[in-house]
Amino acid sequence: MQEQLTSTALSKVFELSWENAQDAMVVADIETGSLVGCNLALEKLTGYSRQEIAAMRFHMLYPEEERAPSRSATREAREHARSIRGFHLLCRDGRRVPVAISSTAPFEADGRQVSIGMFRDVRDLEAREHRLETKRWALQAYAAAALALARAESSAGLMQAICEAITRDSIFRLAWVGFADGGRNKLIHVAGAAGPAVNYMDGLEVSWSEERPEGCCPTGVSFRTNTVQTRADIELDHEFGPWHDKAKREGLRSTMTVPFRIGEGKRGVLAVYASQPDAFGPVVSEAFFHLAEEIGIGLNALQREERLNAERLEREKAQEELSMALSAVVGAITTAFEMRDPYTAGHQNRVAEIACAIASEFGWPEERLQSMRVAAMVHDIGKISISPDILTKTSQLTSSEWAEIKEHPGTGYTILKDVPFRWPIAEGVRQHHERMDGSGYPRGLKGDEILPDARILAIADVVEAMASNRPYRPGLGLDAALNEIERQAGTRLDAEMVGTCISLFREKGFILPGFNMA
Repeated sequence: MQEQLTSTALSKVFELSWENAQDAMVVADIETGSLVGCNLALEKLTGYSRQEIAAMRFHMLYPEEERAPSRSATREAREHARSIRGFHLLCRDGRRVPVAISSTAPFEADGRQVSIGMFRDVRDLEAREHRLETKRWALQAYAAAALALARAESSAGLMQAICEAITRDSIFRLAWVGFADGGRNKLIHVAGAAGPAVNYMDGLEVSWSEERPEGCCPTGVSFRTNTVQTRADIELDHEFGPWHDKAKREGLRSTMTVPFRIGEGKRGVLAVYASQPDAFGPVVSEAFFHLAEEIGIGLNALQREERLNAERLEREKAQEELSMALSAVVGAITTAFEMRDPYTAGHQNRVAEIACAIASEFGWPEERLQSMRVAAMVHDIGKISISPDILTKTSQLTSSEWAEIKEHPGTGYTILKDVPFRWPIAEGVRQHHERMDGSGYPRGLKGDEILPDARILAIADVVEAMASNRPYRPGLGLDAALNEIERQAGTRLDAEMVGTCISLFREKGFILPGFNMA
């Protein structure tokens, strides 16, 4: 059996343990709160001598605002045998050292009830935690900003969304993006800003000129030198002199400014401000550096898309104006043509009304309906090359005269093919006498070879021609015209479109003014 240490030896072991312990410790009288002893670690940590500590009470080890809550915290630590954080030891020179406090159960010493209070210096632990938390905030901000980049629809929206993402629920109290103008003062204008401290930007003038005081700020230096600028503690940075008070009011302690380039031309800066000093360590800085690069790439793509959209809208506007002008010209040509052939006066207008009504039933968009209308208005323009004697002839046409009539779709195509319509007007005119079974002219097209526009034109043309008066016969009336297209449905004419046309007149009450309804 091993021999036990003597009480003297044990006392020596306890004394050495007490004096060489890494944690600061005091012995406090439970009843009075007086400090009746401390170890060397407490002297080193606080800067007080043992004689000074012996004249103090336990609560005097804490800053004034922590003294009342420290009593209950010490009691809780003693009762539950655990350490409690969130308190500070007040050092002789006024420094506050963050500590984790714990306490032993009371025991008797020299006739009084005492307890040992232990203080573990957690400065390194808090610094590590702060660095980890800052990294987490930075990566979270980076992820949110990257998401904003992916969802952005405009340059201005992108800038604002990124700044909001960076400052949402984080130590980063302010983020803004700026671009330089080409003026003499070399000012940097804010394109987007967000965060609890966004008021810091009110009235703020930033320049990248070496000749102006504003050009000496980190943002100005970053833009001018194209380098990342970091300030670990704004309160200790002389370059922040003009903005110290404003930064302090907004709770800004550290900042980082990163330049970025948009394509080959414009440059910008991303400025981020944190509520804690030393917030921009290597990992955080790298995250924001890459984020700034992504902003430049995203802006370049968005601005290119915005330019393309603007050019597209300009082209569409010009095309719309041209189309309106062409439609007006078409109307004038149609009027002149019908003055030449009074028997077909209004024919093309009525064909246009019928054709557009059929197309509307199929849900065609407005732009396509406009195409349908223009094609219908000029579908017989090729007849301008036919002798008026033939057009107005009241007797049966000869084979040569009929051959001349059959040339008009091709002639119409020749007239219209070089006109810069947005739609296939010329081709629709050329095909309006083609038939689904290939029996039409001028090319004998079949089925899907015929444009939908031309299939509708064919139906509207037959209905209007049969129902209206012609030089060689009186109008046969609407019922006869509808019966005729119904007979040709599925052979010469598109069956579905014929059905829609018949439904328009017989079921939906479609009426055309001046039309022979008999």
